[in-house]
Amino acid sequence: METIDSLKERLTAQQLQAVELLVENEFAGKNKRTQDEIADEVGVSRMTLFSWRTENADFIEYFRRRADERLNAMSVMVDAKLISLIDGSQWNNGIPSVRAIDLFYRRFGLLVDRKEVVNVGESKKSTDIDEMKRQIEEMRKKRKN
Repeated sequence: METIDSLKERLTAQQLQAVELLVENEFAGKNKRTQDEIADEVGVSRMTLFSWRTENADFIEYFRRRADERLNAMSVMVDAKLISLIDGSQWNNGIPSVRAIDLFYRRFGLLVDRKEVVNVGESKKSTDIDEMKRQIEEMRKKRKN
């Protein structure tokens, strides 16, 4: 797999600036900027920015990796929020969140959904065959009468 540094080396200064602004924009919530505003700040047209975002494989991959890095950096904060929901001290009048506890155990693979598949094919087949034999015998008896 290619390193993020090798991707970075293949992008221009404007493209690198655009990536940083686009990543920041993805995490901006209600304060998102338009693509026109970002393109203006970078010094390119909206169509150029669009082209980079949709046709330039290096730009697309670098953008994805920078966004992943930003998201991964937030994991500590998310884990802290999860713990506060579990201990219940800051939320829900001191009552732990069962949903948060469930999520905690799932996150570490300590709780998994299990589905049991029961094969009843053989017993069903024999039951079906027996039923068919019974019906054939009944038809034979009716034909004789």
